[in-house]
Amino acid sequence: MSDAPSDPDSGGIALGPWFTPARIALIVWGLMSLIAIAAKWRAIGALYLADTDDAMRMAQVRDLLGGQGWWDLAQYRVNPAGGGVLMHWSRIVDAPLAAGILLLKPFFGQAMAERIVMALWPPLLGAALSVACALGYRNLSERRIAYVVPLFLIMSGYILVQFRPLRVDHHGWQIFLAMLVMAQALSPPSWRAGLLGGLFAAALLAVSIEGLPVVALFAGLAALRWALHGRAEDRARLCGYMGALAGGAILLQFATRGSAGLVGGWCDSLSAPYIAAFVAAAAIVFAATRANPGAAWARFALLALAGATAAGALVWTEPQCAKGPFATLDPIVVQYWYRGVLEGQPLWTAKLHDMIHVLVPSLVGLTGAILAWRDCTDAADRRNWATVIVALAGAVVLSLLVFRSVSTAHLFALPGCAWLGLRVWTWARTISSMVPRILASAVTALTLPLLGSMAVAALLTPMVPALRDEEESAAAEKAEANPYRANCLDSAAIADLNHLPVTTLLTPIDLGAPLVFWTRHNLVATPHHRNKEAMADTIRVFAGDPSKAETLVRRQQATLIVFCRTANDFTKYRRARKDGLAAQLDAGAPPAWLEAVPINSRAGLSVWRVKP
Repeated sequence: MSDAPSDPDSGGIALGPWFTPARIALIVWGLMSLIAIAAKWRAIGALYLADTDDAMRMAQVRDLLGGQGWWDLAQYRVNPAGGGVLMHWSRIVDAPLAAGILLLKPFFGQAMAERIVMALWPPLLGAALSVACALGYRNLSERRIAYVVPLFLIMSGYILVQFRPLRVDHHGWQIFLAMLVMAQALSPPSWRAGLLGGLFAAALLAVSIEGLPVVALFAGLAALRWALHGRAEDRARLCGYMGALAGGAILLQFATRGSAGLVGGWCDSLSAPYIAAFVAAAAIVFAATRANPGAAWARFALLALAGATAAGALVWTEPQCAKGPFATLDPIVVQYWYRGVLEGQPLWTAKLHDMIHVLVPSLVGLTGAILAWRDCTDAADRRNWATVIVALAGAVVLSLLVFRSVSTAHLFALPGCAWLGLRVWTWARTISSMVPRILASAVTALTLPLLGSMAVAALLTPMVPALRDEEESAAAEKAEANPYRANCLDSAAIADLNHLPVTTLLTPIDLGAPLVFWTRHNLVATPHHRNKEAMADTIRVFAGDPSKAETLVRRQQATLIVFCRTANDFTKYRRARKDGLAAQLDAGAPPAWLEAVPINSRAGLSVWRVKP
């Protein structure tokens, strides 16, 4: 039996005073990060980027370090014939990457500084998330959750993957900021909690407008608390949240995009329409809370008016935003590109294994949260668990509609999973017989998100033929795994491309961003939807009427066509039309206006020059 004193917040766990929840979170995450860096050591050395957004993010950071203005977010090397593409991304994500490279460059040089920052920054951001989880969930009734939630976090695959080395895009920021908003929602109600929650919510939206449903969900929770009870502290939290959301959105938008950001009417990023909606909603909320009607129905009516006013301000400022950010995409871009972007699709379009790994942790977390809520006797504890339940339920529904929301749902599922795991473990330790006690203790591991979903998948696979087929297909793909298979960018091919005079390349869409990262050339299109006209032209060149392909290529001022036969999008283009350019190139029978350019490529990259 340990004689170590127990932390007063540890729920009876025997720990020394040094082992606070934050320190335990850093230790657990640090050990996991060392393993992750070791596992990806070769990928770090080769700078193999598994996601095209990571490549484009680093291109944006390089441009910033190369002298491009802080407020100028255009990517001029993409669609040069059209004057470049204004990216919808935020400098908030660029800033720490650029700062780290600037700090390390004098000691290691540009290339090594980039490798170090790309390898270390995602795990460092993940460490901040781990601490935020431990501190944010410590206000729940089961105090031991703060100590064990870091373990549940590192066993959440859909969260962990966004903090792996080289994953420098914005998704990790979204998860981290969503956790900060949740932490303030679980804090005692006050102006300070509302202000901090609203500022974190504004930062989430500045990073990506994809966070809007989460921001609206917590606004609704704050409003519901005041509408139900009319308490002064709930009124303070609501006003603080809405005021900081509106004010923070304006300040962050100006800080990261300048005055142009305050008047732009973009629907895919924080801009004037959304700011107008927040300001309108905040104004009505302030007026409603100042009136502070005694009847609950009157408070609900005023809040409904605030919501309707916000929606009206959004649509009045930019009607197109009512249709969503992808409504203006060319149908051919939707067919051949957007429907293949899994993170933007509903869950039912995913594989069965993915559905299991998405749903099981969410359902376990929801079950644990409901049981914890029922177990509470203190009103404040019940309100906090109710907050977790509502936030998790909303995030789960969102994850069914948009796959990219899974990580947020699993983040909000962590306390419920941890509560359930602690209860099972506590019960197992009361069993006197050794073998049943060991078996019952082992069951605790099934509350860990990754292990629980793996167990369900293993249980169902023998009974569901589709799951067996997916497993066999995955095993075959793993056996043939080649990091260059998708885009053929081995070092020899990159070197030969960089020896060619700088020009504009036309490639299948998914190959564009890696070529921006690895070469000096310009690209017609990358997988970024604001470049919708050039994306449509690119697809029509490869998969459309072959008699129009040359005209489209010359219109985009491309002088080289680069492709990889094994890439998924090129395969789609080739199958779309048997007489299309992609099919002709794959068969080695190009049209007369193209000529081959010899290139060394171990993985099969092909380059063709457009004849003058």
